Amino acid sequence: MLKRLITTRLYHSSPEEVVKYSQEYGIPVSHEQAAMILSFIKKEKIDPFSEKDRLRTFKFIQQNIGTAEAKQAYQLLYQLAKQYQLDDLL
Repeated sequence: MLKRLITTRLYHSSPEEVVKYSQEYGIPVSHEQAAMILSFIKKEKIDPFSEKDRLRTFKFIQQNIGTAEAKQAYQLLYQLAKQYQLDDLL
């Protein structure tokens, strides 16, 4: 149930929300980059709970935005998962 809720929320995120959160967490992402990431996630039907899909997404970010941003996004995901006690789902 929780996985479905999180996945649904991810698929219904807007580029504006991604930019807002990126600024909040210090990972610079433009509106165009956020739209590109969300398009990739939706097109590729990324499952955020699949390690393979997460790695594909971080590789996409690395290739299209930058290595530093991909590393920051990776670290942030695991930091947030641990903070909300969801790390066992990853």
